[in-house]
Amino acid sequence: MHNFVSDIVNQAPQQDNWWLNGGGWFVLALVNAGLAEQKNRSRWNWFLVSLFLGPLATFFIVVWAPVTEPPLELQNPFARADDRYLTLAFLALVLTIGALLFALAGQTWYMWVATGVGAVALVVFLVLFRHARAKRMLARAHARNASAPTAV
Repeated sequence: MHNFVSDIVNQAPQQDNWWLNGGGWFVLALVNAGLAEQKNRSRWNWFLVSLFLGPLATFFIVVWAPVTEPPLELQNPFARADDRYLTLAFLALVLTIGALLFALAGQTWYMWVATGVGAVALVVFLVLFRHARAKRMLARAHARNASAPTAV
């Protein structure tokens, strides 16, 4: 009688599962990034270090004392309207260039339509960016003039 358990026990080790080992190191790097954040250290830096050092990086994260000084407060890059519009304009530019390349390579009509829509979106976002930037600069000038001492 054929026994399923004996097949599993007597199975030869597989040599072609290299992706499992690499995946394990990647997961360990993710865990180390989380541990580093709990100790007020940089997640990104410790993730990269862990990709190379693996368990040794885990040892250092666990043994070293937490950083006592507070980490730098990250600023939101999209807090101002002009920054948001400029980011959207850049995204529209990248998508328009991509659609244009596909239109030139494939010569399909819908990619030309996508290129036109992307170009219109790019122009709209640039106009909105200029308007938001001018409005912010005007508000800054008014604030500067209001705080300046007046001569009598």
